[in-house]
Amino acid sequence: MKRRTFSKSVLVTGLLSASQSLAGSRWMAPAEADPHTATWMSWPTSSGIYGDEAYLESVQEHLGRLARAIARFEPVLMAAPAGAFERVRALCGSGVRPIDVPTNDMWMRDTGPVFLRSEQGGLIATDFNFNGWGGRQAPRKHDEAVAANVADYLSVPTVHTFLVGEGGGLEWDGDGTLLLTDSCWLNDNRNPGISKATMTKELRRLLGVEKVIWLPGVRDQDITDGHIDGAIRFVRPGLIMTGGYPDDDSDWGLALKESRRILAGETDARGRPFDLVDVPSATNPANGSEELFTGYANFYTANGAVFTPLFGDRVADESAVKKLADLFPDREVVALEVDRLYENGGGIHCVTQQQPAV
Repeated sequence: MKRRTFSKSVLVTGLLSASQSLAGSRWMAPAEADPHTATWMSWPTSSGIYGDEAYLESVQEHLGRLARAIARFEPVLMAAPAGAFERVRALCGSGVRPIDVPTNDMWMRDTGPVFLRSEQGGLIATDFNFNGWGGRQAPRKHDEAVAANVADYLSVPTVHTFLVGEGGGLEWDGDGTLLLTDSCWLNDNRNPGISKATMTKELRRLLGVEKVIWLPGVRDQDITDGHIDGAIRFVRPGLIMTGGYPDDDSDWGLALKESRRILAGETDARGRPFDLVDVPSATNPANGSEELFTGYANFYTANGAVFTPLFGDRVADESAVKKLADLFPDREVVALEVDRLYENGGGIHCVTQQQPAV
């Protein structure tokens, strides 16, 4: 596919002015699979997070590999301090445009805004007050401001909230249904004293959803407290892909089993029962790191493509690519080895954030 070129004027065409009042407006979060204007990513700059400069450079190389691949299908905007632009261009290629937004790390799904579409046809940003995953890696003064800085760059208005959380903790279908975990959102390290009823009401307002389905998740065993995008994802309304390890009786496996049980008995906002498709995680990866996250559910959909990891587990990799091709028959499946993302607790979805077309 021919690489698309872009300019800032293309990116802001049709957007609401930042000074335009949101009073009386309605908005919703479009499905990730809807058309995009661009993909936003974030450049990791803090060697202290990764232990040493050499390992940080390796992380940057893997992130650049992903950015370059996405840029075959749509523009990629890389938030990065101006001093990093030369390296961004070298590792990502000409299809990736560095944007002067200071950053600490690469997890744009969590630090960046969740984009909404207004009923007038413009773009709106939501800032979920990123606090370092409940203060587990605070302070991150640059990452805490990424959502606001991206909205400022695009000159779009922001919907503010009292909730604290991350985009990776939310999964919606673009047709009125939202999934999330108790372990992440009903957690005193983010939202002390806020009830499930209050939070449900606020999430409906923020994302324009009608039905919110709460799933258990896992608390205190990873930095995210059980982000939903690691294991449970919408393919399209009514169809959900899950990913776990076969016969897993750990807390993670039991939580996924319970989530699947809940979803099997639920319907979405339009009354449709859910069809659940499981894509097992890799069990024999080439990378021997104990920290490696080997799930395929953390995929990302761009214009005409779906991006998934390769772990060097031939059987699991081939099965995942085939299932994704079946689930997304109108998209090219792009499979990449980007282990530096996955051995740091996240994946392809965690480092990307779609800017919907308006």
